[in-house]
Amino acid sequence: MPDMQMNKPADLEVSIKPGDTKAIIEGKTSVSFKTLVQLILQRKVTALFKEWGGEAVIVPSELLTGLASAPQDSQENRSQLVLVTLGTGVLAGVFVFAAVQAGLLWIDIVLGFKELSIVVGSLFGLLLLVLLLGKVRRNNKSDRLVESMEKLSSLLTK
Repeated sequence: MPDMQMNKPADLEVSIKPGDTKAIIEGKTSVSFKTLVQLILQRKVTALFKEWGGEAVIVPSELLTGLASAPQDSQENRSQLVLVTLGTGVLAGVFVFAAVQAGLLWIDIVLGFKELSIVVGSLFGLLLLVLLLGKVRRNNKSDRLVESMEKLSSLLTK
């Protein structure tokens, strides 16, 4: 995604109504930064850029500086994180399988051809799943996968 250029809006002219202890800007709503960010992250806002892209937003200078200096997040980075997490899960699964097989051998239980065939079939199915996920990633459907994984992880962390 190319870097977005920051356009400097024209001077903001607003009508001010006197309030009790603070000025109220007509047509503007005060909202916490946390709420604004949650709304932006949880909604598809790209369509709003066309209509509201030139609208002036009043933010504290320190907040704007913090936002400008924060590291960039991109869909490619999140997709890469999902793939690395899936790869780590596969490696952990292989490790657990090896540990279980070693434990079974330790108590004199040997896996036969039938059992190992089931394991090989499962790994083949996993390979097909990984190939399918790679195809989904190339077809730009990874956005939905990333969103689903993020929702699942947020449910697990609560």
